[in-house]
Amino acid sequence: MQQLCERLAEAGYLHRSGGNWHWVQQAYPADTVSLRSVTSDNFVIIDVTGKSDVSGESDGEPEVIGEVDFSSALTTVHPKAIYIHQGQQYHVERLDFEQRKAYVKRVNVDYFTDAIRYTQVRVLEIAEEESIAGPAARAHGDVLVRSQVVGFKKIKFFTNENVGAGKLELPENEMHTTAFWITLERELLAGLPFALSDRQSGIFGLLYALESMATLLLMCDRRDLGTAVGERPASPGIETDWQEFTTAMSDPSQMKEFFEPNLYLYDAYPGGIGFSEPLFRVHDLLLRRTRELIAACPCEQGCPSCVGPVGEKSEHAKEAALKILEHLCA
Repeated sequence: MQQLCERLAEAGYLHRSGGNWHWVQQAYPADTVSLRSVTSDNFVIIDVTGKSDVSGESDGEPEVIGEVDFSSALTTVHPKAIYIHQGQQYHVERLDFEQRKAYVKRVNVDYFTDAIRYTQVRVLEIAEEESIAGPAARAHGDVLVRSQVVGFKKIKFFTNENVGAGKLELPENEMHTTAFWITLERELLAGLPFALSDRQSGIFGLLYALESMATLLLMCDRRDLGTAVGERPASPGIETDWQEFTTAMSDPSQMKEFFEPNLYLYDAYPGGIGFSEPLFRVHDLLLRRTRELIAACPCEQGCPSCVGPVGEKSEHAKEAALKILEHLCA
């Protein structure tokens, strides 16, 4: 404690007088600690309904209706998004990224918006790595997560119909954090009795189920973990084409035969918050429980309770995910 106080005194936060340490900054210490999220870098949401200008120079005083943390803002208050606050729908007119402000207007529409985000994970340093059954491998270490919201979909209430879409050009976000990942080697994927599209659907479905079970084992919120699929790099620090796998899901002509994917579960906060190493230690339990979760689900092809919502081209996602787990748990 003495050394910490001396360091804080050198930085100008504390002053020693009469054998005691005194706080000398204008702001109080807890001011920089958010109770809702790790970061306090929030976006302020401003209601400009009835105003002539959304730039802030309007014919009335804008009303601040809330705040959104930085990581959520890119997917919830991007331009043209439908933001729901206290049961009221708001249309995002403009997102001022530099000033951390989102200008919204009240609307009444029959749809909600779902952001499309691409995520790339690059391994910086491997802390531990070990081969497992499969053939496959597990590892944890430091990673660089790059994400960007590139568009959004308009989803109709009750029917979940896709009634529109749009493209976005938002800044790319980078975060240094920690991750646990499982590598599915080429031999394992080549032995699966499914078409390439079904194998890929099974990989995404497996990752969805792994996240659900990891959340339960860690006793954390689902938003505390992020997921991504990437091709196994030749060595740490090597960049791979992160859009190639995602694009292949919608364009069969770009599908790649038998590559070696990494299934990442990363801490969704800068610097990491200590989830990756525990997941590495309990990977056997994680895989067994995930297999039980999918096998016990009464659905036929997959659902949000096991491998996630299944599209028209992913009829065998659940079977493929179970087959992969069968190899991993052997």
